[in-house]
Order: sequence, then C-alpha cells, then structure tokens
Amino acid sequence: MSKLFHNKNLLGAHRSVGVLMLFVPAILLTGLVFSPGYAQEAASDSEEDYDDLWKRGAYREALDALHETLSSFGEYTPIQGLEDRSALHFEVGEVDEAIKDMEELSGLSRSPVHDLKLAELFRYRGRLDEYEAALARASARLNAGFYYRDRVRSFLALGRIAELGGEDPKQILSLIYKVQMERSPNDVRAFVAAGELALRKGSYDLASRYYTDGLKVDEDSQEAMAGLAECFWESGDPRLAPVLTRLLEANPNHPRGRAIEVEQLLDAGKSKEAIKAIDKALGVNPNSLRFRALKSAALFLEDDLEAMEKLQSETLDFNPVCSEVFRVPGRIASRHYRFEEGANFQSRACELDENDHEARALLAFDLLRSGREEAGREELEKAFMGDPYNVQVFNMLTALDTLKTFALMNEGPFALQMPKEEAPILANDMLSLLHEAIELYERKYAINLEKPVYVQVFDNHDDFMVRSVGLPGNAGHLGICFGRLVTMDSPTARPKGSINWRSVLWHEFMHVITLQKTKNRMPRWLSEGISVYEEKQRDPSWGGRMGPEYKAFAANEELPGVEDLEIYFVQPETPQHLMFGYFLAGEFVAFYVEEFGFDALRESLDLIGGGGKCLEALAEAADSSTRKMNRKFKAHLKERFEPYSNLPPALTNEGMSGHELDNALDVLVHAEPSPFIEAMKRALEAFKDERWEDAGKELKGAHKLFPEYTGADGPLPMLAAVYEELDDGPGLEETLKKLLWLDPADFAACQKLAQMYRDKGRWSDLNEVAGLAMGIDPFDVEMRRMLLEAQINDENLEPALETLDVMAQLDRTNADDYRIRQSEIQLELGQLSDAKRNVILVLEKTPHYWKAQELLLSVIERENDER
Repeated sequence: MSKLFHNKNLLGAHRSVGVLMLFVPAILLTGLVFSPGYAQEAASDSEEDYDDLWKRGAYREALDALHETLSSFGEYTPIQGLEDRSALHFEVGEVDEAIKDMEELSGLSRSPVHDLKLAELFRYRGRLDEYEAALARASARLNAGFYYRDRVRSFLALGRIAELGGEDPKQILSLIYKVQMERSPNDVRAFVAAGELALRKGSYDLASRYYTDGLKVDEDSQEAMAGLAECFWESGDPRLAPVLTRLLEANPNHPRGRAIEVEQLLDAGKSKEAIKAIDKALGVNPNSLRFRALKSAALFLEDDLEAMEKLQSETLDFNPVCSEVFRVPGRIASRHYRFEEGANFQSRACELDENDHEARALLAFDLLRSGREEAGREELEKAFMGDPYNVQVFNMLTALDTLKTFALMNEGPFALQMPKEEAPILANDMLSLLHEAIELYERKYAINLEKPVYVQVFDNHDDFMVRSVGLPGNAGHLGICFGRLVTMDSPTARPKGSINWRSVLWHEFMHVITLQKTKNRMPRWLSEGISVYEEKQRDPSWGGRMGPEYKAFAANEELPGVEDLEIYFVQPETPQHLMFGYFLAGEFVAFYVEEFGFDALRESLDLIGGGGKCLEALAEAADSSTRKMNRKFKAHLKERFEPYSNLPPALTNEGMSGHELDNALDVLVHAEPSPFIEAMKRALEAFKDERWEDAGKELKGAHKLFPEYTGADGPLPMLAAVYEELDDGPGLEETLKKLLWLDPADFAACQKLAQMYRDKGRWSDLNEVAGLAMGIDPFDVEMRRMLLEAQINDENLEPALETLDVMAQLDRTNADDYRIRQSEIQLELGQLSDAKRNVILVLEKTPHYWKAQELLLSVIERENDER
C-alpha cells in the first residue's frame, strides 16, 4: 500500500493550510467573477471537424481546420478558439505561437486558468523568470476573485497552483479535488487531476484508483486512459497492455501512449526500433522535450554518444534548463543496471536545474545501489527538502533509518547488514556461503570484484522492496542485485517453507559476478540465466524446474529463440510468464555451456563488457552464428519439453491444487486423456480403495512420465503417503529426498527425514538433512536441536560449538544449559580458557548453579594438571 499519506509524510504540511483555506472558500461561497474580456463564442459548422481530428491525433490537420473556422470570425477571435489554437500549436511543436495566443488570452480574460497555462508554457520553453511571474499572477488573480467561467477548471487551476507552490498533496486532494468530485460526480476532469497529482508523487496505486474512477465517468477520456497506462507502466502492472492498446486505437499519436511504447522498446534493449518510433513522434512535434530526451536515451544505448550530445545541445538551445534531456537517459541507463552512468547523467541534470528534484532522487538511488550510502543519503535528503511528498524518497529515507538499526558485519570482501536479533543466528552461515561463492567464482569467471560487496537482509518484505526500488509490495521478489549491492528477504520475512535463503543468496551473488564482469552491460535474461545455471551447479535441487504450469506456454506459444528471452523479463504478460523466463534463461545457459563449453560463456561476457551486443557476443565466442545458435537452442527446448506430451493442457499444478481426493478424481476424469492422466486416475482410485501397493506402482509410473511435476497434488507427495501407510521406510526416504530435489524449501520433507534418521540413530544423515533445513528456516528451535544432537553424536564437536552458540541466542530460556554444554565440549577439546570463560559467565548470572560450579572445578583441575 502506498505511503503517500502516511503521517510521517506530512512534514511541512502546515505550510499549505493557510493558502488553501484562503482560496477554497472564495470558490465555494461566492459566485464566479468573470473578467470584462469575456465574449460570447460563436459556433461553426467546421468546429466539430477540428475537434474530431484533434481527438484522433491528427494535430496539424486539426490546427488547419481551426484556422479555417476562426477565419469566419474576422478580426474577432473567440476565447475558446484562442485556447484551442494555443493547445494545437503546442501539439505540433509551435511553442512560441502557443505562448503568443495564451498571452493574448491572459490579457483578455484575467483568468488564473490562462495564466497557469501560460506559466507552464514559459517553463517548457525555459523562460523561468516569465514562468515565475505568470504563476504569481495566476495566484494573485485567484486570491482577488477572478475566476474562469468554468467552475471545474478554476478548481483544477487552484489545485495545480497549490501543487507548484509546494503545498501538501493530501490537502490538495481533500480540499480541492475530492470536493469537486462530489460536486460534479459526472465530470471526469477532477478525477484526472487527482490522478495526475498522485502519479507525479509516485503513488501509483492511489493514482490508478482515481484514473479508474474517472473512466467510469467517461470511458473515452484519453487523459484518464493515458494516466492509468503510465501508472501501470511505472508499477510494472500487467494490466497495461489493454489500456495502452485502447488509448492508441483512439489516438494513434497520443504522446503519452507513444512514449510508453518507446519506453518498452528501450527496456527491451531495442534501441534501433525505439529511435524509429521516436522519430515518428518527433515528426508530429519536433520540439517534444519528452521524445528528445527519450531519443538521447536510445542513442546512449546505441553507444552513439556523439549524436546523443549533439541532440542534447540542440535541445538546450530550445530550453536552456531542460534537465530532462539528461534525467531520462540516466533513468534508462539505471533500468539497464548501468548505475554509474545513470548517476553521471543525473548529476548533469541537477547541475543544469537544481530544482529538478526527480533527477536528484534518481541520483540518490543510483548512489545507494552502488553501495555509496553516505553520498546517496545526502542527495536523498536534498531531494526530500525539495519535494517532501515524493513517496519513493520518503520511503527510501525510512528504509535507510531502519538500516541504521541493523547489525553490521564487515568481514573481508563483504559488508553484511541484518536485524540485530537475527545476526547471531544467520550471519555466520551467510558469510560462510558468500566466502565460498567468491573464492569459486572470482577464479571461475576470471574477475577481481570491486569490494566490499554489500549484502542487506530484511525481516520485513516491504522494507526490502522499498530499499530496492522505493516502493513496497511485489511479493514475487526474493532478492535483488545491483552489481555491488545485494538486497534480500530474511527467512522470517516469508511464510515458513516458502524460500531457501541459501539458493536466493547464491543466485544474487552470481549477479554480482556477471554484472561486474560485463560492466553492467549485459541484458537481464542472460544474467538471470547464468544465476539459475550456477545455482544448479552448486546444488542440483536449486534453480528452476520445468513445472506443469508452463505446459500452456510450451504448447500454445512458438518455441522462443535467444532473441525472445529478454521480453519475458522486461515485459512479461503475467507473473507466470516471468517465472517461465527464468526457466528458459537457465535452460539456454545450460545448453550453451554443454554445446560450446564454459570458456565460450566466459569469453562472451568479456565481449559484452567491451561494448559488444549480447547475441553477437554469444555467437562470436561460440564460433557460430545467431541463426545456428537459435536452431540448436530450439531443438534443445523441444527435447526438454518432451514430458509435456504426457500432460494435457487442461491439467496444471494450479488446476489440481487444494482439491480433496474425490475432487481430484473428478478433475482427472474430465481432463484430456494422456498417459500421465491415466496413471494418476488409476493411482487415485487405488488410493481411495486403500490398495496401497497398486497406488504406489501407478504413482511411480506417473512420476517417471513427468519427473519434475511439483505441487501437493503431484505423484511424489501421494507416493510418500502411500509408503507411510505401508510402513516402507526405504521407499519413504527415497521419496522424501526426491521431494527435496524438486523443492529445496520443503521444510515438511526435512522434518520427516530428520525424525526418521533420529529414531534410527543415523547421525551423519541427520546432520545432513538438518543442515539442509537450516537453509529453509534457521530459526526453528527443534530442527536446530536435532542438528546439535547429530553433531555431538557424530563427534563433529567444532560445528557443535557453533550450534550451541546459536542455540543460546535462539532459545534464551535454556541459554545457561547451552553454555554449560559448550564448556563441557571445550574442556573435552582442551580449549580451557574458552571453557572457563563460558562457565564463569553462567555463574555470574546464577552463582548457585551446582553443575556450573562442578564444571569450573574440573576446568581448574585440568589447568593445574597441564602446568
């Protein structure tokens, strides 16, 4: 949920109350005062024509039609005609002509509505002194009671002037826009204005609600559609596609809609296609600052820096304070994880316009993602002072405040931060895994990492997301890497058994390797693919599985080529498509290494880091061509997808999940027949009749047909239940191991295996499975107690000492007992000073603890013996 109106975000709100309370009653309690300059507009037969052309995006044709309409008025030009002509001049890039018309309107009407528009045109042109003067005049005219004949527009002007004056968005929404919504519930404009305000402050969920409500009032409102599309684009909402399609069907030249299309192309790395789309938009409006800025970004991605700088210089000739022409390329660079270059762009934007608070916030984010927390915090504070109502800035400052309370462990190349209460339980294991990874991968990938590598672990998912992207939510993310900084959820931030923190940390650290190796120039799909591949190299149970939920994609969509993989990450149709993308990317890397060798993969990363395009680099390193590589990869996928032939489209993991036995049978009975379905039907019927041997036979057959079928209704969970009924220990053990191979976060399988091994005194096996369980829930006291029992019985005494340390923190009620047991082991190992220190600590708290007294005497006697 957005924190736009969180109480802590009302800092400085007291500044707004007097101004708004001064303006609002004048409109609510008095009649509208019209200036003498108003004249009665005349109608024209062709007026509807230019309006229709305008709505369809034929702006030049609309302007020509309007000129023809106005010619019939002779020397007199109606106010509405001047307004429309100014707006259409702007749409075709004739900004000076638009200013001239609006200046005439300002003199005629004395309406703050026109002064506000004039101010915005001056700002667009970079004429800041005139901007300030026009804005001050609009404010003064509102205060003096000179309003526009259209009450709604006067309200909206008041709200926008208040916003430009730095007023509290909450006050503007409640005292202006919401009031207008209630007074004119069938007028879409207040809904759109409220949405625009929330959108500008980064509160996308709130903005989308206003735009959606506006579309209920007027389903054809292009500005409501455009605003909603921007909300969905900014927040990565898959509902974007139908809204954007509808907007561009209504108006193929809508600048906001076309800009989103360009952003999509840039995100996908399709800079050449983006330039074509931009040039088309600039053909409509050659002075569009937004599209000039986007073209600068596209040229940056093309590495055509000379053309980029020339375009930026030309844009600054038009508007000498157009910081957007640096801010947008910086934002696009950062979306491609090129944070250093992004920060450089934002620094230039801030130098050009110190009041570009958006650029300063983006600069702060880039610095923070590069691990420069002190410098990032400083820029963030400046951004907050400039705009204390920006949601992402406020949220990030809050997250940084939270980080101040975390424990910080600097150990060699790593700086690890996590909640203080979790550090004694988790920190050593995390650092051990990180050291293992860096020792392996710096050598394997021939890289010397920039250090330290920062790892931040959050016990609250929203804090993790805010620290990463500035906004809470998006439960799908487990960890994020920015090249030198890794952020991730702690196991306590997730439901028990839903993640394996070791696989998450390993995956994210691999991004540190690949992003630094390529100077952050590699596409996301390849970085993700290598992380998935290396997860499985470290532990075959980690990484993605070819689950049944991907059946529909494999069956109904063309086999993707290498060039198609990025789209799954930058513009996934659904969250499930994104997960399919992870699977596909991992499969590509596994295929590539098997086909061309690991050296080719490493060489391709060097080529990408040197500025080479990804596909060309992969082909060159493999001494192949993209065409051959594609053909072989598709053949690999075809073979990989073969198990899907046993699984009809009608049945997926989601389709069966949660059904009772009878319902599951009903689902299978009505499913499209296949060998897998028939085996599962026979198994379920046997299970229902308690024919356990028959059920087991059929379930093993079904598992063989689709060995990666995951989920509660798959063959393996039922097979485990069958073996329990048969009291078949070896069969149950084998099945539980397979379950853990399919899902390394299956804590229930760990618990069952651990109990089996404990009951049989199989301490080495118990040590292994309890250790696996610590990757799922290191805070589970009973499982860690079993780990300790296994270590002691298997005489792994040094690890047992570490486990006792953790248990003393985790189970504080029995902390003294753990310390005593630790002292006993230390005495046994001859670590006398450590044993003595531990037992004295216990006696300081509990002087009459007889067992501790006896142990202290034993330690002293041993010391005396060794002197």
